[in-house]
Amino acid sequence: MSRTKELPLNVLKEDAKAQKPHIDQAESTGYPLIVESRPLNYLIRLANDDDFEQVYAIWLDGIHNSFDYKSKDMKKIEQKFASIFFQRQGIFNFWIATDENNKILGWQSLIRTSNNPFRENIYAEASTYISKDNRYKGMGKALLDYVMQEAEKSDLEYITCFVSVANEAAKKITEETGWIEIGVIPASKKGENKFVKSFLIRPV
Repeated sequence: MSRTKELPLNVLKEDAKAQKPHIDQAESTGYPLIVESRPLNYLIRLANDDDFEQVYAIWLDGIHNSFDYKSKDMKKIEQKFASIFFQRQGIFNFWIATDENNKILGWQSLIRTSNNPFRENIYAEASTYISKDNRYKGMGKALLDYVMQEAEKSDLEYITCFVSVANEAAKKITEETGWIEIGVIPASKKGENKFVKSFLIRPV
């Protein structure tokens, strides 16, 4: 069993702080962006450690149409999600949209996908999640556009994502923002392919 699966979240948080250097937001990942959009204005900024609970709650609320999680150990899932969140650094990060009361409305992440020294800094996987009450208002596209601009200033060369073929809103966003569909993920040999997904890539 890995060490991160055994640690409480507060320890994971402090452990991650000790392992990563301080990174200046303005220097490495751009300035916060105020988006004026009726009926709601919101701020896009880098996530901080205190945002974890809200970010995780939005993710849990949005995975029902992407993952068959009912048979999973959700405590282990939370630990794994936390280990990724608290180790964010540079372009491999989480960006969030917040209202005037600092309530998180949605988020966008770029996660490292390879430890191969030739690929570790040029590939990332993108994920976008919006809270239930704020979907279909253009926030997902605004977050994605903002993060893609940040990615273009980094060493990243390609960003990948997986989109449920039933998720029409996500498909529309990727069509509008330069993603190339590589194909549909084939059925697994070890179980049902309950949620059929397309695999997409975007050069940056």
